[in-house]
Amino acid sequence: MSLTHFKFLGTSYEQGLAHGECLKESIQKNIEVYISRFQTEACIKKSDLLSNTSIYLDVLRKQSPEYVRGMIGISESSNISLLEISMLNLRYELFYHALGKRYLQNSVDGCTSFAINPNNMVNKNLVMGQNWDWIPEIDCALITSIDEDGLQRISFTEAGIYGGKPGMNSAGIGLAVNGMHSMNDDWRRLKKPFHVRCYEILRSINMENALKTLTESPRSCTANFILGQTPSQFLNIELSPDKINLIHPNENILVHANHFNDPNSIGIIEPPNPRRHFSEFRNERLFSLLKNYKKLTISNIKTALSDHKNHPQSICRHIDENLSLHEQTITKTAMIMDLNDRMIWLTNGQPCKNSFEKHQINKS
Repeated sequence: MSLTHFKFLGTSYEQGLAHGECLKESIQKNIEVYISRFQTEACIKKSDLLSNTSIYLDVLRKQSPEYVRGMIGISESSNISLLEISMLNLRYELFYHALGKRYLQNSVDGCTSFAINPNNMVNKNLVMGQNWDWIPEIDCALITSIDEDGLQRISFTEAGIYGGKPGMNSAGIGLAVNGMHSMNDDWRRLKKPFHVRCYEILRSINMENALKTLTESPRSCTANFILGQTPSQFLNIELSPDKINLIHPNENILVHANHFNDPNSIGIIEPPNPRRHFSEFRNERLFSLLKNYKKLTISNIKTALSDHKNHPQSICRHIDENLSLHEQTITKTAMIMDLNDRMIWLTNGQPCKNSFEKHQINKS
């Protein structure tokens, strides 16, 4: 089955209105899933969760009025409260902070991202992407956004999250992401949230502005970003609340999963995690698969993202029967982006059993 694809245009408020109208049932479902997860995994009641959200929302109104207008549009057209919509959009900080502070060593993790120098591609284009792994029950969609200034963005997102996550824009900027933890994560820092930063990266027209979105202000929580810009520029940025670690390509390839490559060297302390080796495995396995080719094709990358070595904790993630329900993570989409041609291939679910569908946006 194809991944649901929508095209929204106009102001952020108008795009939010369209988002809420098209995805209202999935938005409500996602809210219910997260409220349940917060309660069962982090022992946070709905009332406390929404109280925390309200505190963060007051700050977000000043940090990004444009983003908040998008959330207001989603809220109005879906008939769901703005606080619940805001909770979805702030769920990265609220959820990762809660899990990290409780040292939930078997909590959900996922995503294996990559970028490839044009010299390693048969078509000589800059290619990047990822497997985005997350909670099986969460509903997602592909969104093409056409902004008032003519910039086009295509991104994968959870229903109800306005800004999108991995994706690219018509100026040739690409983004891949990985969730991570550090001991300094704290939503109460009230810094610009993860999803707003993703949105602003995909609103950038050059690498300098995209990098500033990540580096010019401290963060509330830890995350990893791979940024790319045509014709050949790409870089990995590991971010903790107060520290930045730039990682350059190895043999013209970047790969990243859900752990700091070398936390001790940059003074980062990660929460104890006996499952860290799964993330290390996916990182090393994807790099090995990609570097085995003198010249890569899109087909080669599709095969690598479908890899099942170490199944079910493989690059292509599946239900692990040894884990409880709240510990499960699966691949929700496999995504490949050709930034030069503004082409994207992605799946609705695991790539081993779902076909890659091709979409394209215009160049600007």
